Amino acid sequence: MRINYFYSVSILLLLMPAITGIYNHSVTRIEGGTYPLSNCQGKKILITTLPLQPSAAADSALYSLDTLGQAHTGDLTVIAVPAFEDGYTVAQKEQLKQWYRNKLGNHIIVTEGMYTRKTSASQQHPLFRWLTTVAENEVFDIDVDGEGYKFFVSSSGRLCAVLRPHTRIWSQAVQKTLRL
Repeated sequence: MRINYFYSVSILLLLMPAITGIYNHSVTRIEGGTYPLSNCQGKKILITTLPLQPSAAADSALYSLDTLGQAHTGDLTVIAVPAFEDGYTVAQKEQLKQWYRNKLGNHIIVTEGMYTRKTSASQQHPLFRWLTTVAENEVFDIDVDGEGYKFFVSSSGRLCAVLRPHTRIWSQAVQKTLRL
């Protein structure tokens, strides 16, 4: 019995799950407007969850994030996300926008609040579903459980590292990841 090769391949392709890449996603800026991640093609991307309460430690973390973004302006896009699960509310959006913009330059893309965790199920933002699910990103299966998570995407669009909150922005681990 002869099997039609093209027919078999077509059926196989139909049965395979569709893997979406990072560049198929977009985010809504806290100031309004959509930012398509396709704008980041050829650049590295750092996506991090933000603190929600002003404090000396939070100000220091934002300062470090800003200086990292400035130091790598040509080859790194930084996307900073306030998370609903960490306490973000729409009512505090204007106050947070003012605080973030006072601490972070316009080279940092600050988004509106997102659901970042797998426990948010269908409310989890599609970008964070891609970042946290191995079936989507083909590398890591990890969940966010607080502010300060750092997801690094290579200039070819592959998730290459996830660093937990205790890893500081200017640590050797971050610098090594940026060289990948």
